[in-house]
Amino acid sequence: MFNYWFYFVISLHSVTPASSTDTLTNFGKLTVTINGFENNIGDCWFAIDNSESVFESEDTVFIGKILPIINQQVVVEIDSLLFGEYAVKVFHDENKNGELDTDFLGIPSEDYGYSNDASSWFGPPSWNKAKFLFDKKEMNIVINVG
Repeated sequence: MFNYWFYFVISLHSVTPASSTDTLTNFGKLTVTINGFENNIGDCWFAIDNSESVFESEDTVFIGKILPIINQQVVVEIDSLLFGEYAVKVFHDENKNGELDTDFLGIPSEDYGYSNDASSWFGPPSWNKAKFLFDKKEMNIVINVG
């Protein structure tokens, strides 16, 4: 039996303040639309990670949010995000127990998704499959949970 990936014991990290060498031209607004929820029950656990090590960690995220599901959708806006590579992972915590529930084989019984709609056969997708380059003043991405 394998342990199926991201268990969000959220250790929230706030966005690191810009250094004196960063200018406002290196920041933008990211909008993430998450579709495919079967209902509005429970919460959407959202994490955006800024490195492979954070993405693969089971207890740390770069920016994490627990959000209500409205009309079977969640929209997250992050203002002043520094340009760079990121990956998003989400799951539907339908019973509000703070974790992605799995069956006896370790297969998730609650919906989840990743940026690029990345998938993998066993466990979570790799950082390389889920990462995207954020390099625009305004950028929109869509994640479909399932």
